[in-house]
Amino acid sequence: MAQQTGILGLRGTVGGLVFRKDGSVSQKPASNKAAFDNSASMARTRENAAEFGLAAKYSKVLRDSLRVAIAAASDSRVASRLTQVMREVIGLDSTNDRGQRVFDATNSAPLLGFNFNAGAGIGQTMYFPYSVTDNGADVTLDIPSLNPVSDISAPQGATHYEIVFAASTLDMATLSYVNANVRAPLGVQPLNSAAQQGLQVVASFPATPAATDLVVGVVGINFYQEVNGKMYPLNNNSTNPLAIEYVA
Repeated sequence: MAQQTGILGLRGTVGGLVFRKDGSVSQKPASNKAAFDNSASMARTRENAAEFGLAAKYSKVLRDSLRVAIAAASDSRVASRLTQVMREVIGLDSTNDRGQRVFDATNSAPLLGFNFNAGAGIGQTMYFPYSVTDNGADVTLDIPSLNPVSDISAPQGATHYEIVFAASTLDMATLSYVNANVRAPLGVQPLNSAAQQGLQVVASFPATPAATDLVVGVVGINFYQEVNGKMYPLNNNSTNPLAIEYVA
C-alpha cells in the first residue's frame, strides 16, 4: 500500500507505478503467470513443476501413512529427501509424456532402503539378520536370531530397545492409504537380555492389497532409558533408525 511521506512524497505502489524511498519512480513489473502458463520456452519448467508437485503429494501421503513410526525416527529434511526419491519414481514412468508422468508401483524400487533418519543408519545400528516378506494380506518380519549384546549398537545412556515394524498400502491415484495391524509386536526389551531365536512379527491388512497399490514395510529400532522403573525415550530421536525394507 502506498504511504504519503510528505506533502508530495509517496512510497509504495500507486496505479501500477512504484514510488521508492530515494524518490525514483518505475512501472510495476507485470506478472509472469501468463508467460509461465503459455510460453513455449517455459514448457520444460511447467513439466518439471507439475511432476515435482505430484512427487511432493506422494511423499506426504507415504509419510502420513507411517507417521507413528516416523515420529520417533526422522530428520529435519525427511520430507524433501523423500520427495526427491518420489521424483525418481515418477521419472521411470515410460507411458505418459513429461509433465504427466505418475507413480507406478512397479517402478517403486528407488524407495527400497530409504532411511527416514539420515543421521542413524540401519547398517550401523542393527547387525542381526532379518527379512520382510508378504503373503496375501500379511506382511511379515522374520528375525532368525538376535543377541542384543552383540547385534545392536546402542547409543550412550540407552538401557532398552524396541524393534519397530510397520506396513501400509497406498493408492497413489487417490492419495489414500490403509495401515496394517501389527500383531504381537516384540515390545521394549533390555539391551542386556539373552539371545533369542526365530522371532516373527506379522502386520495384517483388512484385505489383500490391489495389484496397483504400493505396499511399504518399514523396519527400525527405538532406544529407551529406564529410570526408577519407567521407560523414557532418549531425548533426541537422531539415534533411532527407520528404513523402508519392503516395497511391492
